[in-house]
Amino acid sequence: MLLKHAPDHSLILFDRGYPAHWLFVELQRCEQQFLMRLTLTHSREVRAFVDSGKDDDTVSMTCRHRLSRQVCEQSGVDPDTPLRIRLIRVTLPTGETEVLATSLLDTKAFPASLFADLYHRRWGIETDYRRLKQTLTLENVSGRTVCAVQQDIHACQLLKNLALLMQALQQPDIERKTAHRKLAWKANFTQGVSRLKHTLVALLVRPSREALDNLCRLMGNSLSAVRPGRSCPRRRKRPAAKGCEGYKPTR
Repeated sequence: MLLKHAPDHSLILFDRGYPAHWLFVELQRCEQQFLMRLTLTHSREVRAFVDSGKDDDTVSMTCRHRLSRQVCEQSGVDPDTPLRIRLIRVTLPTGETEVLATSLLDTKAFPASLFADLYHRRWGIETDYRRLKQTLTLENVSGRTVCAVQQDIHACQLLKNLALLMQALQQPDIERKTAHRKLAWKANFTQGVSRLKHTLVALLVRPSREALDNLCRLMGNSLSAVRPGRSCPRRRKRPAAKGCEGYKPTR
């Protein structure tokens, strides 16, 4: 299990789809600290916490749901294992309420005010998954053999890392050229990958300073404005389907 390979004294951040009694028990068994988001109706204890109006509370959670108990038994976990979980209320700028669960029970060493920003730090990893799955279409493999799938995965990772590296190197120049503009600007990742993917093999086989400079210039000309704190209501134009609406794959 991957939990056994997590570094010692680490804190694992989970999104809202992970909470489960068997996982809580496994984390406790592996002595791994965690922070994850719960739905407001996750359990009787969470509903009571939301209704109480408290911002921070430590509760004893039990596994009552029949299906959850079956999953615990299938995972080799005793569903009656007692758990002490700390619940933290987070109020979003929109007024919505989120509930976070953590194994860090010491309220003095870890005040509740720390956890909203801490939970948000998972966002960089989530957007990286989106790059791989949506922009680079990692799941659209070119073959059915293990070797073909591994080649596609490594090629996507190499393409993504090189594109991000080249854009990071250009960022100081982009900031200098756009200093007079109202908003900050950065290189557009999707456009950059589209320009890199068709020349990557040629650059690796026949390195050319001229070709590299030309590629960097093209990537540096495809910019996106940075709008921190922007929040827009999600209005789907069609029923939800696979992938992220509004994020186009590379050409």
